[in-house]
This record gives sequence, structure tokens and C-alpha cells, in this order.
Amino acid sequence: MRYARSSFNGERLRAARQFRGMTIGEVAKEIGVTTQSVSQFEKNKTEPKVENLFRIVNLLGFPREYFYEKDESDITVGNTYFRSLSTTTAKNRKMQIEKVKLLAKIYEGIEEYITFPEFNIGVVNLLDVEELAHYVREQWQLGDEPIFNIIDIMEQHGIIVANSFDSNNDIDAYCHVEMINNSVVPIVVLGNDRNYFRQQFSAAHELGHVLTDGIFEVEELTKLEYKNMEQYMNQFAGALLIPKNMFLNDLAGRGKTEFRFYVELKKKYRVSAAALIVRAKQLGAISMNQYQYLMKQRSNDGYIKEEPYDKQVAACEPRYLKHAMKMLIEDRRITGTEFMRVLQKHGLSINSDMVEELLGLDEGYLDKFSNPGKVFLFEKEV
Repeated sequence: MRYARSSFNGERLRAARQFRGMTIGEVAKEIGVTTQSVSQFEKNKTEPKVENLFRIVNLLGFPREYFYEKDESDITVGNTYFRSLSTTTAKNRKMQIEKVKLLAKIYEGIEEYITFPEFNIGVVNLLDVEELAHYVREQWQLGDEPIFNIIDIMEQHGIIVANSFDSNNDIDAYCHVEMINNSVVPIVVLGNDRNYFRQQFSAAHELGHVLTDGIFEVEELTKLEYKNMEQYMNQFAGALLIPKNMFLNDLAGRGKTEFRFYVELKKKYRVSAAALIVRAKQLGAISMNQYQYLMKQRSNDGYIKEEPYDKQVAACEPRYLKHAMKMLIEDRRITGTEFMRVLQKHGLSINSDMVEELLGLDEGYLDKFSNPGKVFLFEKEV
């Protein structure tokens, strides 16, 4: 069944173009029309001729139906927080945002069959990092111990976490907050850094953005204000992952001015030695001179890019969304083809390889199982 509209949807052309990381001029050149023509297509002022439409379909890799649909999903796009705003091009940011939008629609399709945890922490007005970290630990019953897998904790509490969509892209982690059917659904996309210790800190940084969403008017921030916001999120990540009282007790003994001391502590707190040193300075346990001395040791020992133990611990993998999709297919609830029809019902005709890419599934996975069956775990009541 096709859910199409009678006329070309220029907004879909814009979305597909940005999804592929292309400018209007690049699309125009590839399909052999003027830049003004593509701009007119996107603004719904004119429709592309049949031959140009097929060129668009072949170029951008979206089905023809996609360009004639309207969104049936009740999804409201919120803020997107990019860690490296100053080094991330506008074109790249738009590409990432469009990919997250599709991921949200895939999530909505899966949610027809499987119940995901709800994001349940409520509105946060606390701006003191220590108070906010304590509030999160209290709300999520994390106790006062180090957190070994913050990604899993986030997924357990209703945050969708995904690996980077682009293996060749050096974009850092970022997050995106959406309203899907009147429910807040935060989405965190991890960067390509596969270092477990840095990944922990990076995910906690994005959690800070999720918790304070709406407090910072991102579009109105100056570069300095944006930098200060990012520094706040780093401080929150340190406060959450490195509990204050426990860490101060560890710093009470000898060794806090030796880099190797923090290298050994990273096995306990599951963050980098550099993050532990910054946290020590943040708490006033070491002076600025001591902090600079420690960082000089780190540099002299050649540990700027890689620290001891970094290669001994595997990076954590997001699992909820990907495993939910695999549950649907492998437990024979629906086939890959049937799931693509579910997306069509929501006004999203895309190719199965896009779903596989965004969920981190093997190429051709959705066609692997052909006979529908029944799911027993986490099945929604009918």
C-alpha cells in the first residue's frame, strides 16, 4: 500500500539532499538543471519533470514515493547539541539532523510492537553541576559507586543511543531531543572514538544536554556562551561519573601530584586519567600549579592521544534500538518487508539499506528472514 500525496513534496527533496550531505548547487549540477530550479522544487513553486525526478531518485537514493508523501508521524523536532560546533560545518550538521529524524521515525515504527522505557526524569532547573549529578543518581537509584556503563544506564531510562552513522566522519558525539506522540524521546549519537574511557565521559556529557534541554537557547548563544555551555556539560560529566566524596577520600593520601596515580584510579572510576585530573582541580583538591604539572607529565610520557589501559577495555555498544529490531525479525513477529510497510504507513517510504545503516545492522539483514512468527518478550498488549 502506498501513502502518497498528489503533488511533489519539496520539503522531502530538501530533507533527502541534506541527508546525503549535498548542497542545492551540487544536486543541480548532478541532475543537469540550474540551482534556481532545485530551489524552486524545494519551495514547492514548481515540480520536477519526470526525467529530472528519476535523476533525483537515482542521485539521492530515496524511492520515488518518498517525494510524494507527507509525514504522518506526530514528531516535533527539538534542539540539537553538537559538541564541536566550531569545527562542524553547517552542511554536516544538517546531514546529521536529517539522519536522526529518520532514526526517530524508525523508532516509532518499532514502538508499534515493542515497549521502550520512558524518559522519566522530568524537568530539570538545577544548574549547579554537583546538585544535578546528585539528582540524577538519586532519581535513577545509582547509589554512590562508579558507573561502569553509562550508555546502558541511559538506555534503561528512555534515552535512545546510537553509534555514529558515518565511520569516515570525524564529527564528535551529539544529541537531539524530540517529541514523539507527546512523549520526550532524547537521542544521543556517539562519536567515532572507540576508547571506552573517553566514550563514558562523552556519553555523560550528552546526558547533561538532555537533562538541561530548554534552559539554553542554543540558536542565540554567542561562541563564548556556547563554549561555556560545553564546559558546564564537561563539569557535569565529571561530577556524575566521579563521585565527589569517594574521589576526595582517594585524593587524601599520597600520590595526587603523580600522573601514574590517576592512571591507576581510572580502572576504578572508568574515565580517563586526564578527566580525573580535571575533576581533582574542579574540586579544589589540587592547585593550578599541580594541575599544570600533572598535565605536563602526561604530555612528556606521550599519553595525550592514548593512555595506559585504553586498549584493554572494549568500548560499550548501544543495544536497545538495534536489539529491538532484531527481536522483531529473528523472533518472526514480522519480516523486514512488513516492517518497511509499517514505515510507509507513517508516511516514510525509504529503502531497507537506510534502516540497516541507521540501526547498525548488517547489509541485507532485513531480507534475511522471510517467515513471520511471534515475539514473546516485551510484546505490546493488543
